[in-house]
Amino acid sequence: MTHLLAVLLWCAAALPGHLAVASLPAVTCDKESVAAAATLGVQHINGKHKHGFRFKLQEIQSSKYQQVSGGCHIDVNVKLVQTKCHVTNPKPDDQCELWRRDERGAVATCSIEFWVMWAVAKVIRHECTTRPELTNEELETVCPDCPKLLPLDDPTALKAIHDAVVKYNRETQHHNYFTLMEVAHVTMGSVPTIGKITSLKFALVETTCPRGARNTFVACTPLCPDRAHHAFCQTTYYNLHRQVGELQCELYLPKNPGPHPTDVPELVCGPLFHESPEACVCKERLNYPDNAIHHICPFPLK
Repeated sequence: MTHLLAVLLWCAAALPGHLAVASLPAVTCDKESVAAAATLGVQHINGKHKHGFRFKLQEIQSSKYQQVSGGCHIDVNVKLVQTKCHVTNPKPDDQCELWRRDERGAVATCSIEFWVMWAVAKVIRHECTTRPELTNEELETVCPDCPKLLPLDDPTALKAIHDAVVKYNRETQHHNYFTLMEVAHVTMGSVPTIGKITSLKFALVETTCPRGARNTFVACTPLCPDRAHHAFCQTTYYNLHRQVGELQCELYLPKNPGPHPTDVPELVCGPLFHESPEACVCKERLNYPDNAIHHICPFPLK
């Protein structure tokens, strides 16, 4: 495929919840460890985040300690900023770029609770409020020509992304079809000589359907997350001409790339995040979520 970027290797996923990670500073009941608590709390949030983009720590806003028998209870309040790394991107968090203001990224304020018992730290809760760094109305006052954020379910965007997925499957030489995992980000701007253009970012997942299968990729079942290649693409849609521009995609290798036994059927995994009960509970727990961004879900989801 034209301009297909270099294939990146998956990194090993961090163990969720338990935060005794050798490469990171330990969280203790010493009040000087608030920075370690914030760092490990953000790692936990990114580990639980199953859609949209990962986040980086921007600032620690406050913290509170309570000593208990055998350890302590810690509350840390932080502000996070969205990175350009999609959740399927294996790049380490500290290598992920941040969004420029005119690219329309998001920020989040989060409350993270830890128990530290017998020198082992565990996140027991996090709650975040996610919002665009600037709303369309706020941006209008400082940059009226900057692109406007559109809802992730914008009809024009969905039609354009459908066409883009067809284009991807036609141009790539991968042995299996890919299908849409999620719409990641949509903005619309205007160019005097071209008219309105919609900028699209979206994630794809490999399916069980081999190239040339009678099934269309829309009806194909996604491979389990650890067995699937993933792709993250961006493109421009020219509204006046109803035409998808050149695709720019990154392809990520599966976590478990070993060959699948020919006499064993592929496992059938759960639905993609946005079709799962977890996504429904997340949406119910959020207060009036902005449908132009991917929100950080509360933890635990009860």
